[in-house]
Amino acid sequence: MRALTRVFLPAVNLVVAIAIASSAAALAAPLGTGFTYQGRLMKDGLPYTGAADLLFRLHDDATLDNPIGADVSLAAVPVADGLFTVELDFGTVFDGTALWLETRVFTGDDPDYTLLTPRQLLAAAPYALHALNAPSGGGSSFWTQSAGDLTYNGGGVGVLGGSSPFASGKGVFIEGGSTLGGLVFAYDYDTGSTLPLLLNSPGGMVGIGTTAPGARLDVRSTTGMTIRATATGTNFSPVNAAIMAIGNTGTTISGAPATGVYATSTDARAVAGFSTNNWGVTGDCTSAGTYGILGTPNEGIYGSSPHVAKPAGKFVCPTNGIAIDASAGLVKVKTLQIMGGADLAERFDVAGDPEPGTVLTIDPERAGQLRTSDEAYSHRVAGVVSGANALDAGVVLSKDGRIEGTAAVALTGRVWVKCDATHAPIVAGDLLTTSPRAGHAMKAADRDRAPGAVLGKAMTALESGTGMVLVLVSLQ
Repeated sequence: MRALTRVFLPAVNLVVAIAIASSAAALAAPLGTGFTYQGRLMKDGLPYTGAADLLFRLHDDATLDNPIGADVSLAAVPVADGLFTVELDFGTVFDGTALWLETRVFTGDDPDYTLLTPRQLLAAAPYALHALNAPSGGGSSFWTQSAGDLTYNGGGVGVLGGSSPFASGKGVFIEGGSTLGGLVFAYDYDTGSTLPLLLNSPGGMVGIGTTAPGARLDVRSTTGMTIRATATGTNFSPVNAAIMAIGNTGTTISGAPATGVYATSTDARAVAGFSTNNWGVTGDCTSAGTYGILGTPNEGIYGSSPHVAKPAGKFVCPTNGIAIDASAGLVKVKTLQIMGGADLAERFDVAGDPEPGTVLTIDPERAGQLRTSDEAYSHRVAGVVSGANALDAGVVLSKDGRIEGTAAVALTGRVWVKCDATHAPIVAGDLLTTSPRAGHAMKAADRDRAPGAVLGKAMTALESGTGMVLVLVSLQ
């Protein structure tokens, strides 16, 4: 007789698993004990095609003769190109014990059945029958199947191994067996892309470290960090942030503004920010009338620095606008050091639009207003428009904060002044007074007319003509 050989496909376990799952989803009746088995039959070294009688028997050992359950005999099984598929049912024999499948085959011209060796060790898939039908070693099933739903009410269900990537499908996946930990994720294997994982949707609460969450997400710990978020920036992302908090304004009748980040603390800082190469905490306002950082009601903003040369607070306005606005309230300092300014100025209503460096006098026709000087040795001399030659005022006093129609007039300190040296050259140390040339100062050569008309003292020289002179303003 010609030799018969058997080759079992590696996909046998997968086919069995699919067949069992399909039966559970399609039938409302209790699941049976049968399963689908597929094999490949070779005869004389070639895939066999035709009908074959097959005899299947279970053993609890790979070689010893100790049959388990009844034999399954199938006649005239169609075989095409060596492949065959059969339904096997040995009854309720799968109790967790390892079992081997023995196969005998008979074709039309064989004298008798041929035993195929070695026996095939059954993989875990058929034991799903035991898991469905015999919890705790036997008895009624803890699984409840209704239409396409399957529930388990026998206690916890553990997931120990991982099986991704899956060939296809999308949904929620739970896996174990990873050195990283238990995995819960949503994924679309049809497109190879991630899916959002919605926890307790559409509106329940999720608690981590607590059995009584008090918010949509309530995370608690008794020691160490409660939440740690890390982000790696990229130039292709408009927002690079480890945590992004958005407070929206309600759109209904009862809607109210919501805070983006709200933090409270009893004994420590409510918000602490640390940075290696940048700011620890920043506040930006993106529309007019808003505040980058607003602190109320006690010490609104408190800054402390342990370094002598490092400021506890720093306010910068690169557009030459207002860096600090304390228009309401008292500003208290122990020592005030002004950088970038050299004079004390006050805003006055001024006729016209005099440029920086222009000498001004009191306007006798408009109470409290100034005008451009136009006479020599004027006893109404009031000061100089501050800001010439990029030397800004150190301090500017203002009644109401208006700028339009006013000028910051230097009352004392260093300021560049438009001067006229056509009457006498100016050298450092000369007293200066008003000139008949509009808006200019000149040397106070006439000592009898100088008292009450002195603008200040020259700190640089001007030999002839007109030009700018640095003046120490000191009205006399």
